[in-house]
Amino acid sequence: MGALRENPVVPAVRGPDSALEAALAGNHPAIFVLGGDAFKVLGRVGSRGRRPQIYVNVDLVGGIASDASGLRFLSRRVEGVISTHRHVIELAKASGLTTIQRPFAIDSGAVERGLKLIRRAQPRFVEILPASAYCEIAEQYSEVVDVPVLAGGLLKSRGDVATILEAGAVGVSTSDQRLWKGA
Repeated sequence: MGALRENPVVPAVRGPDSALEAALAGNHPAIFVLGGDAFKVLGRVGSRGRRPQIYVNVDLVGGIASDASGLRFLSRRVEGVISTHRHVIELAKASGLTTIQRPFAIDSGAVERGLKLIRRAQPRFVEILPASAYCEIAEQYSEVVDVPVLAGGLLKSRGDVATILEAGAVGVSTSDQRLWKGA
C-alpha cells in the first residue's frame, strides 16, 4: 500500500454494490471489503483488469472461512486480509497475504490488549478503530509498535482526515464516499 503517500484515503465497502463499483472506478491505493458475499465481491473484483489492492475483512464477509483453507483461497484472489483476531493474522501471513489487524480503542484496557495482540501477531499494518481515538493514542502506539497505522470509522469530514494524518497515521479508511474524492 505504498500508494497511500499519494492518496491516504482507502474506500471501505460493505459488499458488491454501487459503493464497490465507485471505489473500483476511483484512483485509490486499496479497497477494504468489510462485508457482503465474498464470492460476489470476488466476481466483481476479479473481472477488472487493473484495480486497486483488495483487502477483505474475513471476520465480516460471508462465504469464506477464516481458517487456513479459506485464507489460501483468498491469497490467489486478493492482496490482503483484515481481522481483529491474532490467529487469523498469523494464518494469513503464512498464506502470503498482507495483513491488517484492527484493534478497537474503546478504553485503556482495550488499547493495552490491542498492543499485546499486535506485538504477538506482527501484522504488516494496524488499523485503529474508531479513527477519532487514534489521535488520543498515537504517541502510545508509536512508542511500542513499529507498524504503519491506519485509522478507520466515524470519519465525517476532510478535517477529520487531516487531523488523523497529522497525528501520524499513514492513511484512513472510510465508507463515506464524499471523503474518497479528491483525497
